[in-house]
Amino acid sequence: MQTKEMSPKRFREIRASMGLSQQKMATLLGYENRASVCLFENGNRPITPRIALLMELLADKHDMAESWTTKGTKQ
Repeated sequence: MQTKEMSPKRFREIRASMGLSQQKMATLLGYENRASVCLFENGNRPITPRIALLMELLADKHDMAESWTTKGTKQ
């Protein structure tokens, strides 16, 4: 998977589509509190390639799980 730069908007869209709070996303990404997620979403902290990759992987996994539960088939 090739990693591109991720915009704060895309970061927020992924988190929101997963139905996660900033705190829960922070925990998934290995942060202690929601401050880092808030900074990413507001564009006040650069989204590193590592975080961008993790976000895209989480989004893909979420999409596959959602498809499985709604359609009964794996993608």
